[in-house]
Amino acid sequence: MVQFSTVVNASLEKVWEHLIYKIEKPENFVPGVSDVIIFEKNTNFVSRQMTVTTDESSTILKEKITFIPHKVRFLLLEHPQLEGYVDNDVLAISENETEMTFTINWIDKKTKIEINNFELAKNAVLKTKQYIEGI
Repeated sequence: MVQFSTVVNASLEKVWEHLIYKIEKPENFVPGVSDVIIFEKNTNFVSRQMTVTTDESSTILKEKITFIPHKVRFLLLEHPQLEGYVDNDVLAISENETEMTFTINWIDKKTKIEINNFELAKNAVLKTKQYIEGI
């Protein structure tokens, strides 16, 4: 498990709205995302597929996303190498400041070793912060 937190200069309500928006429009928050398909959407969860392209590869993955105030969980359903989930949690600090924490709980399917990519978590949080504060 790897985790990174930062303070976003926005209200809890604004940050939460953006995390919900991220479910259907992840390309605004996650580098290399394309071809997002929403399979199912209801009040309890969203299931989606998307392609993530890096310099090394292109991966198609499927997720089940659950959301309760103020946590969004992105559970991997299908991925060629990984299993696990990512949590996005938010907590009000003041009227115009919100702490945002991303926790990555990924395990390599073959080796069963945890993936501890701190830079990935940090970059994901900072890109989301930048997007929220830029609007």
